[in-house]
Amino acid sequence: GDPAFTGFGSDINLGPVDQVVETIRANNGFWYRADGRMWLVEYPAEALPLAREVYGSGQIEGMEAGIVALFQKCPHLGCRVPSCETSQLFECPCHGSKYNAVGEKQGGPSPRGMDRFAVQITSDNELVVRTASVMQGPPIGTNTTNQQAQGPNCIGDPGASDNDE
Repeated sequence: GDPAFTGFGSDINLGPVDQVVETIRANNGFWYRADGRMWLVEYPAEALPLAREVYGSGQIEGMEAGIVALFQKCPHLGCRVPSCETSQLFECPCHGSKYNAVGEKQGGPSPRGMDRFAVQITSDNELVVRTASVMQGPPIGTNTTNQQAQGPNCIGDPGASDNDE
């Protein structure tokens, strides 16, 4: 028979949570998965008390395991949002919306933070991202991690370019 469909719109098992976290770290904090149209980022444990006040079921489970699965699309007009290595933010090249590393809005025209996928931690401690279940990003003003830009922005500054070394 056909192998189970494992692309966008299905449940994608990314394997053991600790390996997912290692892969995120190996990718400078931002792991992009084209098959799920998603970014995987680490969620800091010290921010969990605030996160529990903001995020509901389906999202908080992954955060408690240290992981957030973000939809790649900007909630503003749907551009794919890349990460910026220098600022450690997500920065949308289309209209300049910026989000912290866990997808919470920092600036620009976006109506909210980046949308996210429901996640599930299996009994074997594996991370399953439910890409059919897109949840609205957090409201403007949400910044559970208190993250600021860690360096120069990739976009939105005059003369800035993606190829500066």
